[in-house]
Amino acid sequence: MFGSLFCTIGKALGGCKDVTPVIQPCATIGLNLASSILLDKLDEIQDADGAAIYLPDNELKIYKKVDVQEAHELEEVASIKYIAEIHDCDDFAAKLFGKFAGLVWSNLHALCFFIDETNTFYFIEPQTGKISQTLEGWQGSDIRFFIGR
Repeated sequence: MFGSLFCTIGKALGGCKDVTPVIQPCATIGLNLASSILLDKLDEIQDADGAAIYLPDNELKIYKKVDVQEAHELEEVASIKYIAEIHDCDDFAAKLFGKFAGLVWSNLHALCFFIDETNTFYFIEPQTGKISQTLEGWQGSDIRFFIGR
């Protein structure tokens, strides 16, 4: 109780930082497995053209699905106001990518992705925080590229 009060006063005076927990990966997977999961997702959505896959590290971070669903970062990004051409889908996706998620760009939309502890692929709609295994029609049908995180 007093710690919270002192921190509130400290914030007002500029001396206490917000200590919001940051989502942490539960493990990593190698490039070959990560690439295979992404290629399987392309096959599943019948993306005949395929997509460029950029995995910048030797290991891709994976997260527990429940941790992603409860992530403060997801709520924080989804709460930002949409402004066409100023703060739209690519801006939302970039903000979430900067936190923990990989980036996906389709023929119509920018969004994010993660792979969970069971090696299951999920799309994340950063504007709403919705997590799903499939794209909705307005999100596009062909994936242009994935960028891992």
